[in-house]
Amino acid sequence: MARRTKEGFWERFSRTGVILILLYVMFIILGFAVRLLFFADRQTTSIVPNQNIVSAEGTATATTSLESTALSAESDPVSTDGTPVDQADSTIVGLEMAQSFVAVLEGGTTSVSVNMSTTGQASANDLSWSSSDPSVAMVDSAGTITGVQAGTCEITVSAKGDDSVSASVPVTVRRLEVIDGCTYVDSILIVNKSYGLPADYNPGLEDYVLDAFHVMQAAAAEEGLDLYIGSDFRDYEYQVTIYGNYSQLYGWEMADTFSARPGHSEHQTGLTIDCNSIDDSFGETPESEWLAQHCAEYGFIIRFPEGKEDITGYQYEPWHIRYLGRELATEINDLGITLEEYLGVDSVYAGPWEGAAESE
Repeated sequence: MARRTKEGFWERFSRTGVILILLYVMFIILGFAVRLLFFADRQTTSIVPNQNIVSAEGTATATTSLESTALSAESDPVSTDGTPVDQADSTIVGLEMAQSFVAVLEGGTTSVSVNMSTTGQASANDLSWSSSDPSVAMVDSAGTITGVQAGTCEITVSAKGDDSVSASVPVTVRRLEVIDGCTYVDSILIVNKSYGLPADYNPGLEDYVLDAFHVMQAAAAEEGLDLYIGSDFRDYEYQVTIYGNYSQLYGWEMADTFSARPGHSEHQTGLTIDCNSIDDSFGETPESEWLAQHCAEYGFIIRFPEGKEDITGYQYEPWHIRYLGRELATEINDLGITLEEYLGVDSVYAGPWEGAAESE
């Protein structure tokens, strides 16, 4: 009798345990469904246009396309029954321009990246673009900006059907001119991988650049720092020797990352100075830190800043400064951009160095 009573107890316990386990599983499933309902439909998307390549004449040599990439999301947008959310159910709740300043040449094209905050999924097709002055710059339905004539305007992107969700960016259209073989953008001399100088351009280090450096040097000395000129003007022929030596040592592809080809060195402009020791160790000195913080006050910019190698075409050079004048240098420094970005130009060689064969 006692044995039968014991077996009945365990049979009842097993049934109760199964029921509790089933209830536990049901609560887990219900909690997961609630999480999907409240958190899974919100994401941030970046509409990333490809940058255009602009020729020396300012005309576009490549087209622009838009690529949509999810930057962050709690999970894939799905409905409570586990099926994908319909595109029509999406809502753009926020837009933000990735750039705060855009420049483009007359006749050239460029684009800006747009960050979207959405519920559900959204794409570039859900955006509307407009220009505050199409006579200065136009923008198409894909967000490609075309410079028409020199001037400034605003480009605005908004959610289709809801103009209250929008973002704008100022756009400056600049004029490129070639005078005696030298390239000027809004009267600023530009020398980089895309734009060169004639072999006979030979101004030497400009006096006003040297004067500005001496004033800066004296200010640094008052703080116990020693700034001096490591290198300044270099003519075309000297650059032939320097670049040729680097090409022989490292190959022209590697040399292109840190040394300018003849005719494409800023040192030939007479507006550039290399401070102190011309190597990476300078970047670890108090002088380098002071120079980065204060050089704009004296009319200079760090020409090849860190993190901008894909724009300038050169490795970070904390010692390389370019004179632009105090007002312009301060503006570029405050914007946190490069000279290429400020002028709306690229820095890309058209092909291999013509002397590559001889250096191999």
